Amino acid sequence: MWASKRPGPPAGGPQKKLVIQGLKALPTLPSSYKDDTLSRLRNAVNAILGNQPTTQGLEELYRDCEAMCLHKFASSIYEMLQQEFEAYAHKQLSQIDKAQQVLEQTQQFWESYTRQLHMIRSVFMYLDRTYALQTTNVASLWAMGLSVVRQYLINSNMRIRLVRLFIDRVQNERDGQLVDEPMLASIAHMFIDLGLYTQTLLPNFIDATRDYYRRESLRLINSLVPLQTNTDGSAQSSRMMDVPGYLAHVQRRLDEETHRAMQYLDPSIKTSLLSTALSELIEKHAEKLLGSSFDSMVDANLVPDLGRLYKLLAPVDKLNALRKSWSAYIKTTGQRKMQMPDAETALVSGLLEFRSKLDNIFEAAFQNDSKLHSALREAFEAFINTRRNKPAQLIARFVDQYMRVGSKTDDEQQVDDCLNRIVALFRFIQSKDLFEAYYRRDLSKRLLSTKTVSRDAESAFLHKLKAECGSGYTSQLEGMLRDMEVSEELTAALSQATVGPDMSDIGFHANILTTSFWPTYEPIQLTLPRQLEAAQEQFARFYVERHRGRNLQWQYNLGTCLIKVEFDDGPKELQMNQVQGTVLLLFAESDELTYTQVQQNTGLEDSELQRTLQSLACGKYRVLAKEPKSRDVSTTDKFVFNSGFKCPQARIKISQIVVKETEKESKDIEQHIHLDRMYRVDAALVRIMKARKTLDHDRLFSELSNQIDFNITMAEIKERIETLIERDYIRRDDSDQSTYHYIA
Repeated sequence: MWASKRPGPPAGGPQKKLVIQGLKALPTLPSSYKDDTLSRLRNAVNAILGNQPTTQGLEELYRDCEAMCLHKFASSIYEMLQQEFEAYAHKQLSQIDKAQQVLEQTQQFWESYTRQLHMIRSVFMYLDRTYALQTTNVASLWAMGLSVVRQYLINSNMRIRLVRLFIDRVQNERDGQLVDEPMLASIAHMFIDLGLYTQTLLPNFIDATRDYYRRESLRLINSLVPLQTNTDGSAQSSRMMDVPGYLAHVQRRLDEETHRAMQYLDPSIKTSLLSTALSELIEKHAEKLLGSSFDSMVDANLVPDLGRLYKLLAPVDKLNALRKSWSAYIKTTGQRKMQMPDAETALVSGLLEFRSKLDNIFEAAFQNDSKLHSALREAFEAFINTRRNKPAQLIARFVDQYMRVGSKTDDEQQVDDCLNRIVALFRFIQSKDLFEAYYRRDLSKRLLSTKTVSRDAESAFLHKLKAECGSGYTSQLEGMLRDMEVSEELTAALSQATVGPDMSDIGFHANILTTSFWPTYEPIQLTLPRQLEAAQEQFARFYVERHRGRNLQWQYNLGTCLIKVEFDDGPKELQMNQVQGTVLLLFAESDELTYTQVQQNTGLEDSELQRTLQSLACGKYRVLAKEPKSRDVSTTDKFVFNSGFKCPQARIKISQIVVKETEKESKDIEQHIHLDRMYRVDAALVRIMKARKTLDHDRLFSELSNQIDFNITMAEIKERIETLIERDYIRRDDSDQSTYHYIA
């Protein structure tokens, strides 16, 4: 059975129909509605602009505006507002333009006018959001209100006058006078709101700033006085302005301009404002500032002022000028130190102090600038190598003195800092091979005489040299330290073995030196005392049993001894070298000996024996008496044991008469290094020519310079080339004598 979907009759019976009939006639506005409403709105606008109360409530005025817009009278309201704004702005601004306090009255007008615009816009909000928003080429009420002011300023001279007065007030503030900053801020923001800031105020303000600082910089720069320093190098205070004072003045000016831009100018002007000030105060006078007092500032170690100089030069792209002055100062000062009369005695310590001072300035003032660091490195390397080989010798001597004495009073950190500074100085010298030769000789003396303060310091310094120059550079030096360690282990093993009474009585100890590691020493002939000779033979047998196939060569001139001697004043311990001890032990058997008898019993040559007897009989501690008395020793002298010797010390060190390092010895070392360098040049030339086959002279010299790490003159290169030509390694080209060919 199918159910019907048609709805049934509504409950309660049938409903009545509602019929809506159209209007018989459309309603019409009163004929005076438009004029009356516009009049009420006009009166309200005039009241608001005149800061007077309106006769109608603001909500009622809003409803009038809305009704007018709905009846298509929006354009009439808009035109009325524009007329009222123009009339009011023209009247007010024309009166202000004739007044004395233009800026102050303009501020008052602007602040009042903008408040009035906000209120009027609130009343006519419906007009602003419908007609103004939806109609093309119709500005908002706020923009229209501002445009009438803008148009008046453009069409009259008041705009120029306001800019001039604004700039004058800022100039007064720069000259130290107090100004009304809120008023200036209001004027600046008015120009921004009116769209006249970038077109009118900003360019004129920047031009005036440029002119102001141009005149000020010329006045101050022309009146600068040289930086005065005390005898200790510190700067003197001066009533007149010097370069550090000028830099401080510039920094104050920049701080003032920054404050000015943030307080009552637009923050966007800060960059151009500071750039203009820096251009006039710093950029145009950078060379004069650097040339007049930069050297004096570095001499006086004026780190804060140098830091200020760096910060002021960086924005104007003048760091290249600073780099040149920095490099020139380092070269000039360094060369002056290298040429001082007492350079050899205090050169290295002076250079270390100089480098520490420069590093402090570089880090604290120049902010670790990479280009300035390169300039420092290049300048230091340039002046320190002006004396070619001398710096290497002096640095090695300084290290020797420090390892003997200087590091006694320093803690571990101070020693490490000093060694780092020495390595930093060593890094600049080109004669590193010569340094190694001198250092190896000095290290051997320290190790053998046990005059090194710390073996750990020696190892630490070698580790730093190894990191700087590679393992090949320090292999022999490290071998010397290993020899000393092996010798100590050998002594410990010998003490545990069964030894005869001779060794135990005299405390015999020997250092085993590998010939290839240590400098070459000329052995001397010496007849040892019987007990010492027996101990030496016993040690030799013990060593040969442990290391078969090795030969021992005794270096008596390197040995030391400690002898206990009985004097009338009591026993004394005398510390001396082995040759001195051998001579002194002769007087244990006889109180009086002639020069000839001493020589026969020791087998020493005259030069060595005379130095030894002179140290015992003519030195500071005279344990022997010589007849006749004199400062020199001759072959006819007689020597007697001085039993009446007196000294308050229980242990006395009697030094050998040291033969000073002669020019010949230095020349021998340098000659050895020179020959080694020439061999390295020969090898480098052959390698280059073997790889290139044919090269001209200039390219050959260029490639050679990249493969050697020491200075070499053009004359020396030509000499080595000629040698290789004679030895048939290379030949000259038949048609071009400056071109070389490799001979396979």
